[in-house]
Amino acid sequence: MISAITNAINFKSLKWNEKINHPNGVEYKLWEDGEDYFCKYTITKPKGMISDLEQCQKDLGWTSRINTALKFIKGSKKFLDEKIYGIIGTGGLTTVFDIGDDRVLKISEENPFEYRKYNPKFDIPLVGEVEHFDGIYGYMQKKADTENVGLKNVLAVKRKMKRAGYTSSQDFGMHRVDQVGIYKGKSLLLDSRCAIRRNNFITRFTRWFEDNFNFKRVYYAYRIEDIMDRPPTHIEEKPLPNYTLKEALSRIKKVIKSWK
Repeated sequence: MISAITNAINFKSLKWNEKINHPNGVEYKLWEDGEDYFCKYTITKPKGMISDLEQCQKDLGWTSRINTALKFIKGSKKFLDEKIYGIIGTGGLTTVFDIGDDRVLKISEENPFEYRKYNPKFDIPLVGEVEHFDGIYGYMQKKADTENVGLKNVLAVKRKMKRAGYTSSQDFGMHRVDQVGIYKGKSLLLDSRCAIRRNNFITRFTRWFEDNFNFKRVYYAYRIEDIMDRPPTHIEEKPLPNYTLKEALSRIKKVIKSWK
């Protein structure tokens, strides 16, 4: 079962310590602190896209996730000639399939380039176009090394993004090594939605000022159980609009008033 817990620990690389043999595949899991986490799954003898997806569903017991992939493949008629060699990654709304020949197929309920275009300066190379069917997206990328990624690779990607005028989304924390891969010796971003356009200086300064100096800011407390048990959901990554000078000054004045 995939839960929000899996996404919560994705800030580090998962090294499997349990191997589960299925009739025509092998599942690798990590046991840590009494919890089990999915790492990867390999198919011994791939047969074809539909058959392989059905096998993934049977072996792993993933009903909703694989049904989403089957719905996309059957409805769009795309990627039918490919074979699945395994599953090498999962996100809240995305599944990453190894389809061989140095490629992966991602099937997602989110449009990877909804708010921006592909950027070769920091994005992992795309193979072909992003396909769409009934709210589901399928696209191929080059397969990157995700097992030898460290903090230095994450920082390298963030520097490339910043130089290109982008910043990190809420889903790309400082230690989220799972969002980065190494391809042909380069550190590149795997999840394109993790890069959003930076606001201008006035907007960035105003938000920083509000976050750090508003003494009447309201804080909310949540039980850790509620956070960990929360099902995977969409993380809003739409770029926020820039403030006009008038809007910025108005917000700054409100913060100053909170000091009285």
